[in-house]
Amino acid sequence: MSVHQPDPGEVTVGVFSLLPTLAAAEGSTAGLLARTVARSPELAGFTVLSVGSALVPGPWWTA
Repeated sequence: MSVHQPDPGEVTVGVFSLLPTLAAAEGSTAGLLARTVARSPELAGFTVLSVGSALVPGPWWTA
């Protein structure tokens, strides 16, 4: 996971996921971020606006 703040009041989070589909990765990440925002007082006022996934080739892919 990586986190950076490109603009005041905005946070971008990157999550590496090894799930079988992009839809599964996006759903899992959306749930993780929603729970994190809801449970973290320091994130009060933040809202998850979008979740997207990208395929990244690597040794975890099988032929």
